[in-house]
Amino acid sequence: MTEKNLKKTDIGESLIQIKGLYKYFGELQVLKGVSTEIKKGEKVVIIGPSGSGKSTMLRCMNLLEVPTYGEIWFEGKLLTPVDPYLHPEIMRLSKTYKKLITEAGNGDYDSQGKFDAEIIADIKKNDLLKRFEGKDYKSAIKKFYKANFFNVDKTRQKIGMVFQHFNLFNNLTVMQNLTLAPVELKLKTKEQAEEKGMELLKRIGLEDKANVYPSTLSGGQKQRIAIIRALAMEPDVMLFDEPTSALDPEMVGEVLELMKELANDGMTMVVVTHEMGFAREVASRILFMDDGIIKEENSPKEFFDDPKDERLKEFLSKVL
Repeated sequence: MTEKNLKKTDIGESLIQIKGLYKYFGELQVLKGVSTEIKKGEKVVIIGPSGSGKSTMLRCMNLLEVPTYGEIWFEGKLLTPVDPYLHPEIMRLSKTYKKLITEAGNGDYDSQGKFDAEIIADIKKNDLLKRFEGKDYKSAIKKFYKANFFNVDKTRQKIGMVFQHFNLFNNLTVMQNLTLAPVELKLKTKEQAEEKGMELLKRIGLEDKANVYPSTLSGGQKQRIAIIRALAMEPDVMLFDEPTSALDPEMVGEVLELMKELANDGMTMVVVTHEMGFAREVASRILFMDDGIIKEENSPKEFFDDPKDERLKEFLSKVL
C-alpha cells in the first residue's frame, strides 16, 4: 500500500489530552512534563531512542502506568481526575498534609486555602515533592478515587492496546482469546462474540486457526491476532507499543500491512515504533521523544525533510 492509496480521514475533535505528565520509577524520572493531544482520526507515531519515555507515555494513556502527576483526558473525561500532586482535595486526605499543617502552625485550618497554594507552589519547585511520595500519598489518591466513584475500566474498554510481546493467553484457544473480554464484560453473548471473532479472523486470513493455541502460531500470526483481539472490543482508539520489535524481519510486513488497513479505515491510532517507513507513510503526525520530553512534533514530510531539533537530526542520521 502506497501513500497515495491511504484515505485522507478527517481529523475530528479531541480524543486524548495529556497535560504536564510526569512519571517517576523510584528515583528515576522517565517523563518530564509531557503535553500533547490526540484528535479523532489521527495516526500519531512516536519515535525516539530507547529509554526516552515513549512506551511509558503510551501506557499512561490508559493508566497501565499511573502518572506520578499530570492529567490524562479521554473523550472529555479525566482518567486522572486532576493532577494528583497538585490537587488540594487529595493532599488533605494524606497524613503528610496534616503534618505540614502542624509544622506551619495552622492546625486550625483557618488559612487552608492560602496554605494549599503555598504547598502547590513548593511542589512545582520540587521542594516538597519527596514529602508527597510513598504509601501515604498513594493511599490518599486511592481514597479520592473511591470517594469519587472513579472507574477506569469502563474507559479502557474504548482503548485497544497491542503489546510488544503479544500478551495472548497461552492456555486459551485463539477464539477464546478473542471472545473472553466481550463475554466477561457482558458486551456480547458468547454466540455474538464468536461470530465477531470469526469475522475478524477471516479479515486476516486466519479463520483456520480459531481452535488452536497461541503456542502453535508464528510471531506474525500472534501479533495479528493480538490486534484483532483489541478490535473485538470495538475501541475508539488503538495504542501500539512497538508491535513489530519482537518479530523476525520476514514477519514484520504482515503486521504493518494490517495496521495500514486499520489506518485506512479511519481508526485513531497512537503507535510507538522504530519503523521509519511506516511512520512516513501512515502518520498524520510524528512525535520525537528524548530524555522524557517531546522535543519535536510535525507532519511526516516536515519531520523527515526539515527537522529542527539537533537531537532529532542526530537520531535520524543514524536510523535512516
